[in-house]
Amino acid sequence: MLDTDGSHAAAVSIFVPRLEEFASLTRAARGRGDCTVTALDTHDRIDAAGPVEFQRRALGLKPAVWYGLFTGGIRGRIEIFDRDRVVIAPAA
Repeated sequence: MLDTDGSHAAAVSIFVPRLEEFASLTRAARGRGDCTVTALDTHDRIDAAGPVEFQRRALGLKPAVWYGLFTGGIRGRIEIFDRDRVVIAPAA
């Protein structure tokens, strides 16, 4: 799969609106060795070669923000998304 600039796209991408409410997700991704974060115009894009997991409490998010976390879109598929944990994996 190619990205919009012609480069090879990551297996998993999470597009995070650049809003303070969602900033803990971007910060957490920057601290991981399996993710890269790219600044876009109004969003940050988190890329990973394989599945990624995040936990709501570790991010310090209230449930209302947690359930809106992926409104910017994703590339991949959501394997688990419950009250406290999300796993996004490459599309099958």
